[in-house]
Amino acid sequence: MKSTNRRPIQQMTLFRFEISTSAIARGALKALSGPGRKASALAACLFVAWMTMALSSVLMSSIPLVFAMWIVGPSLAERLRTWLMVRHVETRVTIATQGSEVLRAMGVDRATITEIISRTADGEEVRLGRFDQGNRVLSDIGSIPMFGDALIGGLEFQPRARQAVELVATTRGIAIKKSYSDSRSFFREVAALGRLSDVKSVPKIVRIDRQHRVLYQTFLVGRDLGSLMARAGFSVSAQHRLSCDYPGMGTWNSASSLQKRTIAVDTLHRVTNGTFARDMEALIESIHQSGVVIGDVKFGNVIITSDGVCLCDFDHARIFTRNTMSFILDRERDRDLCSYIFGSELFGDPHLSAAA
Repeated sequence: MKSTNRRPIQQMTLFRFEISTSAIARGALKALSGPGRKASALAACLFVAWMTMALSSVLMSSIPLVFAMWIVGPSLAERLRTWLMVRHVETRVTIATQGSEVLRAMGVDRATITEIISRTADGEEVRLGRFDQGNRVLSDIGSIPMFGDALIGGLEFQPRARQAVELVATTRGIAIKKSYSDSRSFFREVAALGRLSDVKSVPKIVRIDRQHRVLYQTFLVGRDLGSLMARAGFSVSAQHRLSCDYPGMGTWNSASSLQKRTIAVDTLHRVTNGTFARDMEALIESIHQSGVVIGDVKFGNVIITSDGVCLCDFDHARIFTRNTMSFILDRERDRDLCSYIFGSELFGDPHLSAAA
């Protein structure tokens, strides 16, 4: 009799196990393939829910599912908020620049400028050059004196992994055209630049092609700090290693890190003027006051122009509408990373004084 009563229960258990396997197990495997602790925690919650369902405990399985929703919820909310901001930004993009003036500032000869302006007047988009992984320029129009030693030939060009970055002339002027390989970076940068539209020293949005994940933004007429430092002897690969060696907020006062930083900071002082640290600090503070955390500060993202210091590349940025603990922690990490990269003058440097 006991065996007869147990059979329907076993069949129901097997049925529940089968219908839950396809969705939950696949979700767990997908989460496990993603980076970070949240992915692992989500996978663990989904796995526990899967097992408890298999053991006929529907009530118990709801507990890990609640935790899974708690893990996924904030990131989904952030993506939705970012998407809505991008839609809002699309409706108010009106930026245009004088192409001929920018080309003259770049040192392009008069005949080439005339040809480019004529072609853009007919609605053509003219590619002027492409930026490679090391921010070097492969020109499509011959000599561009402003880039100087950063100009390279086709065989030297190293494609970027995450975006294609081009310098183009359009009916709205000279712009940086960024084509993104992933939608998350695209939406983050568009939303960040939309939020920073009132901050002077960051690019402005010229045009958005959401269907193809292409963003046009104003070209900041100047040289990136990474190229200037490479020319002064601190190579792009050394800059990359310094950034990769950043161990985390408040934990970088080891001797090896300080030695690398000393070389970087000495080089930085040779290629910038005495107001760089003050200008950089003021710019980062204005970005933070707008509710944006940069997330990826490095030499190649800093542009030195005739008007001062500018910052570009916000595809790692996060936007906050409230002064939450997450915003405060991310903001402090921005500040600490800037002190690590750019030296003791920026935001102060307690690590150096502690080490001394």
